Amino acid sequence: MLSRSLCSPVVALLTLLGGCTQYREVPPQTAEGQACVQQCNQTQRACERQEDESYQGFKVIYDSQNQGYQNCLHATEDPNLKTLCPKPTAIDGPDYRICAEVYKNCFVKCGGRYEKVE
Repeated sequence: MLSRSLCSPVVALLTLLGGCTQYREVPPQTAEGQACVQQCNQTQRACERQEDESYQGFKVIYDSQNQGYQNCLHATEDPNLKTLCPKPTAIDGPDYRICAEVYKNCFVKCGGRYEKVE
């Protein structure tokens, strides 16, 4: 059985105060349910690949913006003009949270359940 942590940004404060509740996946017992969970896994991997591809696209844009910013900074010695250089838009890494939520919902619809680990 797999153990998954069901933490969210909303409970980040609680994590700091005492930890996050842990849950254990209890897979369905039927062959149909197990096949269904395999489909959930495939859907989750496809979602994560899509997130990775999206991130790579944003990274290309960021790298281009950053190169323009660096070129602008090096093009002038005047500190006042350097402040006019457009800074690149910061990006975060891939966000897999939606993929995890889709998987969890799918897992339960397949007959699986989550049990709180005491």
